[in-house]
Amino acid sequence: MGLQPLSSAHRLTAVFHSLHVYEIRGFTLEAPSLEPISGSVADFAYALSVGSSVNAICRRIVQDNYADSEEEWQKEHKCTPPYLIVHFGPTAEHESIGSHAKEEGRTITTYDSFSDARAELKTVEDKVLPSLLSALACSFSSNDQPIRFVPTDHTFFGITPDSRTVLDFRLLVSASGYVSSKFEPTQIEGRLSAAVNLANVMKPKVARFFQLALDEDDPLKKFLYFFLAIEIETHATFNRIDHATKLSVLINAPDRVAVSAQNFFDGQRERWVNLHDRFVWCVLCVWTHLCDADVVQFKRLKKFRDGIAHGSIATPPHSAVAGAEKLAAKLQLPPT
Repeated sequence: MGLQPLSSAHRLTAVFHSLHVYEIRGFTLEAPSLEPISGSVADFAYALSVGSSVNAICRRIVQDNYADSEEEWQKEHKCTPPYLIVHFGPTAEHESIGSHAKEEGRTITTYDSFSDARAELKTVEDKVLPSLLSALACSFSSNDQPIRFVPTDHTFFGITPDSRTVLDFRLLVSASGYVSSKFEPTQIEGRLSAAVNLANVMKPKVARFFQLALDEDDPLKKFLYFFLAIEIETHATFNRIDHATKLSVLINAPDRVAVSAQNFFDGQRERWVNLHDRFVWCVLCVWTHLCDADVVQFKRLKKFRDGIAHGSIATPPHSAVAGAEKLAAKLQLPPT
């Protein structure tokens, strides 16, 4: 690799950043880059931007190009714009544990010399990315065509105290066919902002299963992961409802039996332990953006889930997988 031994007096330190690049499949965008948006998940900070040029996006986020030749980079990764780039960092300052390096101008290349910096960034990435990518999928889910954020590339780099760059690249590649719709920059910016807000409040368990579903190719696993996201969200929402207050609003009992009616329906509610009853009650009380059609869809999806659990169904139909994804995303969107 052309690395040379470092002298014992040479102390190489840097703060580190990582960039995750995703090819966006499902809409087109002509703007080279949109204004970056910052957010946090579990107090871990990140920034993101979207555009048709990875270099233009990176100049906005880290004031440098991503690739020497964007055209060659696109050929190598077999990808097309637009792109999403998520930025993490800077880390604390870390010292190289390696004994070799290569210096070319203002760039220093090392080999596996900053494992602690990688571990620090991975902790942040593992906390943020499942919630953020799930929130993005939910925020863009209202489009007729599904929007996919496909992992395409990932780079890890450092900046020394004298502003030289320490490079260490790792790659992720994926490819498949898709259909795109045209989005205006203002539409994209609005949905990105909504996703950043959602990522900060999305339940970690829901985000975990939602992200597992997004990454899964097997239709059975994909369906079950999305249904788990629905199930966890339903139970969590049900448990935080002020049931007595909601019952008093929905049930207009005569004054002469107001207390008896309240006690009666409180007793009924305590027996609502099955998923279907809890889902309907959440629709009545909290999910005001859902309607009868969503309840019918839930019942249909639950039949497929039960069929899988009982061994009568081996693989759910494509419509069930798509329906589970759409409903799981809809539960995360704020009531309208």
